[in-house]
Amino acid sequence: MRLTCAGAADATTAAAWRRSLDRWLQQRVGGAAEIRDDIVLSVNEALANCVEHAYRDRHAAGAMRLYADFDPASQTMRVRISDRGTWHRPVRRRPEDPFASRGIMLMHTLADHCTINARSTGTTVCLNYTIPVEIPVEIPVESVGAGED
Repeated sequence: MRLTCAGAADATTAAAWRRSLDRWLQQRVGGAAEIRDDIVLSVNEALANCVEHAYRDRHAAGAMRLYADFDPASQTMRVRISDRGTWHRPVRRRPEDPFASRGIMLMHTLADHCTINARSTGTTVCLNYTIPVEIPVEIPVESVGAGED
């Protein structure tokens, strides 16, 4: 199962894709709500980085892409967010610094695996997750009143 989006690296597009991803996860993937929330939050951070940083040296919004793929057999989800902008190395700050960026830290914390590939042709963020399929638990129904006198 796949979701693919391509468009302008702007706030309106990022918000629309976040809502589309959330609907797609609910309708097609399932899994626990907490895991879906983690996926949406970490993908939103990657999209926000495209919007805020990738094209900051240009006058117009550039392009970004979102690709999500869920494999039910292995219960794995892969998400790729890419742009063709310029990578700006984050300024290292202490986590308690109120001006410290936390988006990359969030992506690493929320995903099972996170890689950021920065090249001269753009940046790609890869986020991988394990989504255990919820298996309904069957509760035996006892016959009420059976065998009673």
